[in-house]
Amino acid sequence: MDYDSKKLEEARKQTIRWEAWKREEVEARQRGLEFKMYWEKRHKEDRDAWRLKDFANAIDKMSRAGYKGKHGDFEVPSERLEELNALYMQATVGDYDGNTALKCSQFWKKHSGKTQIEAIREYIKLTNKVLTKYGWNPPEGWV
Repeated sequence: MDYDSKKLEEARKQTIRWEAWKREEVEARQRGLEFKMYWEKRHKEDRDAWRLKDFANAIDKMSRAGYKGKHGDFEVPSERLEELNALYMQATVGDYDGNTALKCSQFWKKHSGKTQIEAIREYIKLTNKVLTKYGWNPPEGWV
């Protein structure tokens, strides 16, 4: 093998290594993007799952809102309950559908346009305020 053919062979091998490196770099970037997308999706799903769990917990506690026991009786005002029911309807059903038979229809109209997430957040926040002010009766076996 003469000098020129050795150099051409060496250049060909270096070109092959260079092309392989470029391909591996593109593949590594793609894997990085896929991992980032997977992680963002998983994080969003976890956040949504926790939000829905907190929403279910708030609904459960609101079913026993207003403390009645040896330390006194505290009734939750009907206006607060109607507002909570309107937020519940906005979170579960969506925008106001024209049903005037519901007591909470006026409040529901006010919340039209809110997303499900906004309605859930507001429901949880209002539930915490109501429970702090008026208390709640824990289920059997809690005390």
